[in-house]
Amino acid sequence: MVVVLAVGAHPDDIELGCSGTLALHKTNGDKVYLLVLTLGQASGDPKERKLECEKAAGIIGADGLFFGDLEDTKISDGVETVNVIEKVMEEVKPDIIYTHTFKDSHQDHRNTGYATLSAGRYGRCKKILMYESPSTLKEFCPQVFTDIQRTFETKKKVTHIFGSQSKKFYLAADAIEGLAKYRGYQCGLKVAEAFEVGIFILKVNEH
Repeated sequence: MVVVLAVGAHPDDIELGCSGTLALHKTNGDKVYLLVLTLGQASGDPKERKLECEKAAGIIGADGLFFGDLEDTKISDGVETVNVIEKVMEEVKPDIIYTHTFKDSHQDHRNTGYATLSAGRYGRCKKILMYESPSTLKEFCPQVFTDIQRTFETKKKVTHIFGSQSKKFYLAADAIEGLAKYRGYQCGLKVAEAFEVGIFILKVNEH
């Protein structure tokens, strides 16, 4: 069993970036935890957005959902954010973390990625993979892909939960499907999620 932690700056970030992969972890019997650093109050009612997160976590089958109570649009890559992430890491002891790439035009996303790498430094987490968002820069260059064909319907259900953000183009069904197909074309799959490597300590078993 693998313990997984997904970190996102706002409600819907994790779901857009890696919910297909998280659902795959659950089908494999892994433990999955979510940490959302803000309630996204700059883009809607925080109570509604929190409820959407909870519903989405239920569809994924997450084993736990944490909120960081940081201020939307003002996430830093400094000690405050690092401490929030470290506290959850200490509780769940993740084998792998999924977080934002820092090649992103949104300061919250970028700083979340940097803070997660800081929290996982010195081997505290042996694998950190960084997912994309709608504001990810063209410099995003994925090296790791997951085949989400088995869980793509789950991803579509999960992203559809965020009705408070329904006017945003990137939550449209064709946008979700288009990106998944594009990433799939890049690696020879029908649909995929893509990640950059933050940390990847390879353990080679002795024989």
